[in-house]
Amino acid sequence: MVRRLSVFSLAMMFAVSLFAFGGSASAATFTPKAEPDVSILASGGTVGIYGANMRSCSKVSCSTITTFSSGKKITGSWVTGEYVQGHYTNSNKWLKVTYAGATGYVSVTTLSYYYGL
Repeated sequence: MVRRLSVFSLAMMFAVSLFAFGGSASAATFTPKAEPDVSILASGGTVGIYGANMRSCSKVSCSTITTFSSGKKITGSWVTGEYVQGHYTNSNKWLKVTYAGATGYVSVTTLSYYYGL
């Protein structure tokens, strides 16, 4: 035999369950952790599986200054340069990077993850 509960009965069961174990209504609320403020982060990304060349200018034909290996996290500022068809995307965006005292450019197409663009 199924018994129907009234709205009052349901409300009373809820109130009892909140306060039964020495808790309070505020103890039952969920407080999420604050989200990080990503607007203060620099622009950058993570080098993809194929590595990335840092070049002397924002063109594929420019000389390579250094090569970053897969997984390397790099930061800098985004600039517009030569359009490149790459492994992860096609774009004309390049990351202007200063590394080991040298300044160069890394195509966004070589980054598996990027931000600040």
